[in-house]
Amino acid sequence: MNDPALRSIATAVPERALDRAGWLAAADRMSPPDVDRKVLARLAERSGIDSRGCSASVEGPDAFYGPPGEPDPGTAARMGLWSRSARALAERAARAAILDSGLPASAITHVVTASCTGFESPGIDAHLVEALGIPRTVRRVNVGFMGCHAAVNALSVARDAVRSRPGAVALVCCAEISSAHFHRSARLDHLVANTLFADGAAAMVVADGPVPRLAATHSALIPGTAAEMAWTVGDHGFSMTLGAAVPDVLQRTVGPWVDEVLAQHGMRRGAIGGWAVHPGGPRVLDAVGTSLGLPVDALHASRSVLRDHGNMSSATLPFILKRLGDDRVPRPWVGLAFGPGLVGEMVLVT
Repeated sequence: MNDPALRSIATAVPERALDRAGWLAAADRMSPPDVDRKVLARLAERSGIDSRGCSASVEGPDAFYGPPGEPDPGTAARMGLWSRSARALAERAARAAILDSGLPASAITHVVTASCTGFESPGIDAHLVEALGIPRTVRRVNVGFMGCHAAVNALSVARDAVRSRPGAVALVCCAEISSAHFHRSARLDHLVANTLFADGAAAMVVADGPVPRLAATHSALIPGTAAEMAWTVGDHGFSMTLGAAVPDVLQRTVGPWVDEVLAQHGMRRGAIGGWAVHPGGPRVLDAVGTSLGLPVDALHASRSVLRDHGNMSSATLPFILKRLGDDRVPRPWVGLAFGPGLVGEMVLVT
């Protein structure tokens, strides 16, 4: 049985982008008075982010987040922002991915969506069926609330569908509106999350065809790390808990895990032409690179996506895979992403 091909990848970001100065102005507006503004500046400087998409308005009379003293948006209002923005970005990315695949929308048999920044039903999947003319008999799967690694989970579902059903065509779409969950908080992990996360969407078409091929996906739940990262629903949006030990855990565990997986495919690290590592932040990239013994430039695509777009949660890894393709980086590629659990997810593209 042949491995399905990754026929196309397309991306979309909001029209509104915040450069570093724009973010600092927004952070100053949203942060409580007791937050040291020098801390905000240091976090922005260390983030590795020059620009990122932001669906939420952060200034002017229609600002989604008002100045200190005004009530925070409730979870319902945040879900409204997510719904409007995620649908629009998902539609743009999916429309482009279908066009680039060379296949008609009428050929799609499976739609797999992923998002951890919002929920509703009917959701993004139903919207794509209506907007793009996808058959109403399509099989739909939503990968919800899994975090930054959900693109690999979604690709795994798509790969299995195409392998199990001759002629199947799967549309995968990851859409994240992180700006719906900025927090007016003095907690350091909230300040870090506010600084790193961004908005974006990516869509991929998986079907029989030529290379690049989705050779495999793999998953590993790292024991004893459940307290290091969490993503929970609160009365004022979703709340991220980030432990300071995450980079250390990844530096200790990623290399041995990747070696074990590659060995199952008769490969070693030196055979990998391109690395797509989800940029949870610069420290995460440094830790993974060290664990794998990679030269600094091996993670250029990951760092450049972080610089240009920020951490778009599940949508980020497809952005990096697309950049590897656009830069004609030789395959095989390894994609790695990490999320609450801690969980590592890997995709092997050959």
